[in-house]
Amino acid sequence: MKSTITLICVIITNTLFSCDFCGCFMGITPYDNQSNISVLYRYKMYNGYTNSGQHHNLFQRSFTSNTNNTALTNSNGNYYTSKHGSSGTTTISAKAPRLQSDFELYTTAEVRGKFFIHQRFELNAIIPFVMNSNSMNEKKEKIAGIGDLTFFTAFHVVNKTMTEKFQHRLIFGAGFKLPIGDYYAKNNEGERIDFLMQPGTGSIDYMVYGNYVIGYKKLGLSLNSTYKLNGDNYYHERIGNGTTNYINIFYKFRQEKDFKIFPSIQGYYEYSKGVYINNLLQESTEMNIATGGLGLDIFYKQLLINTSFHIPFYEKKFEYNPMLAGKFMVGLTYNFNQKKYLFKSRTNA
Repeated sequence: MKSTITLICVIITNTLFSCDFCGCFMGITPYDNQSNISVLYRYKMYNGYTNSGQHHNLFQRSFTSNTNNTALTNSNGNYYTSKHGSSGTTTISAKAPRLQSDFELYTTAEVRGKFFIHQRFELNAIIPFVMNSNSMNEKKEKIAGIGDLTFFTAFHVVNKTMTEKFQHRLIFGAGFKLPIGDYYAKNNEGERIDFLMQPGTGSIDYMVYGNYVIGYKKLGLSLNSTYKLNGDNYYHERIGNGTTNYINIFYKFRQEKDFKIFPSIQGYYEYSKGVYINNLLQESTEMNIATGGLGLDIFYKQLLINTSFHIPFYEKKFEYNPMLAGKFMVGLTYNFNQKKYLFKSRTNA
């Protein structure tokens, strides 16, 4: 079974993390050094199998007969899915027919907060609510619950505002994830739901990242790179360490005092070897994918609406894994008109 590997992405100039277990959100903001609070919804759909002739649908269709619910059965290989008994013993299930109606859907609603204690130093926290579902061989599962809590900090090494003719910004940061989310939920048959479907991972993870933004007049370019180190959970499961890289080309289409529009072209790449159980890499769990799409950021006074949509351009294929159909993200942010900080700068650089 293929699911999105738990990796960390970063909101571009805001440097807000999101866990790519369910997707990644990226945005652009002219609000330098401003604390904020935001809510975010992320959606990512997997369906259709390699070499099957099956379609990839962003929203899953209903199938009522074998005529339009074609099965893929021409393989001798296995696919990954983890099941645990009361003792925690892990088993890998054998091959089974793969239907057009099979899907994996990962959605998350998040509350995020950012607080600047200094003009160059920010603190961030993310509380996710995870809502995942899948259907494999007409057996459906749903799970919802609070996910893992993420904290991180960022330091603005080079801090130029986005209102000047020439702009650039360099940020470095680091953080960690606390395993407060459920990672041992079971289905109606008493079997533990697949590891990658769980709201939490059960492990303490760490990450580092860097972000550089450069702009001239109305055109800008943002580059971001993140590396994440993942720990083991109680069941000796671990997602391999991974990296994500992101490029965003944006244009300041309209810049009035209280109303701004920033459309963007985005590219994203992530890689991880996959899932480890008892230090053994599980077959067909590698994440190696590149996506691209469009984004739009709309500002009205202190409010910001972010949205973007991505489709896959490259994805490493495994015969018994559903493929990424697409992902989209939408968020609402309120930026505080912050003028004072806990720690003051000696200069206004």
